[in-house]
Amino acid sequence: MKPVLYLSVLFIFSLSLISCKKKAKSEEWNDTLHAGLIRISCDEHFRELMDNELMVFEAHYPDAAIIPIYTSEQEAIRLLTEDSVRFALVTRDLNPSEQKKLTDRAMEARKNLIAFDGVALIIHPANKDSLISLPVLRKILRGEITEWSQVNRTSSLGTIRVIFDNRESSVLRYAVDSIVRGDTFSPNLYALNDYLEVIEKVRQMPNAIGLIGINALQKEAPVNPNLPDIRLMRLSKEDPATVKNSYLPYAGDIMQENYPLWRPVYILLSDPRSGLSSGLSIFLAHEVGQKIILQSGLLPITDPQNLSVNISDEFPK
Repeated sequence: MKPVLYLSVLFIFSLSLISCKKKAKSEEWNDTLHAGLIRISCDEHFRELMDNELMVFEAHYPDAAIIPIYTSEQEAIRLLTEDSVRFALVTRDLNPSEQKKLTDRAMEARKNLIAFDGVALIIHPANKDSLISLPVLRKILRGEITEWSQVNRTSSLGTIRVIFDNRESSVLRYAVDSIVRGDTFSPNLYALNDYLEVIEKVRQMPNAIGLIGINALQKEAPVNPNLPDIRLMRLSKEDPATVKNSYLPYAGDIMQENYPLWRPVYILLSDPRSGLSSGLSIFLAHEVGQKIILQSGLLPITDPQNLSVNISDEFPK
């Protein structure tokens, strides 16, 4: 009887463990549209935007608590595909291998366009070459132009150093895909650890160009082309660049198709039960969330200030 009794107790105990595990898993996502506790992932270039959005969202819905994870775009997507988060703010869709990871978990992710972001070029105030054309920038990134004297014969700044925030950066990926278009990169390109290091390194190096999302500058200071320790370069689609044909990465010039370095901003949402991740996604896509996007220096997809913007994954018309 004792062995039988022992096996019976062991069987019941095993069933209870399985039941507890299932219960714990089901209770891991017990949030609703406007209440609960969740984590989300966000490309660190949009830290200032997301901090502002969450402050207002949680003021509207006091029963909601959202913990943002600011990291590289690649890591933000990895957290989504591993079901550690169900909301990721990034600048691209999932690739086939990432989509397969979700499919293997019997999950899917919806892509929601919420804004357009400008990629800014920042330089040291000692650099007097504050105008540049897209063809020249492309040659710099490809290594065809390596010295400032090739841009301006009177420049004595020496070798051009181009700085990105990290190797998994959304800005670096954008430069590969949309500026260089798959060609070989210059040996004078450097990846640091985060966007704050890019800003600090440009402050130290008169010969550097930093590439950074425009929203990332908001934490340091309101975007201004005449900051005392950082300058924004004006960029032209035409060569040569002039004051008249060059523009800054502001929402209005992105909307008018004047500034050429822009990228879409997406929410990737894998929330099957319309929980708090869905509630935040809805908030960002509507009036209050879109106003915060505009105030953060990005171009919203709606018109909170009577901007004429068509909702599309392509360039706004």
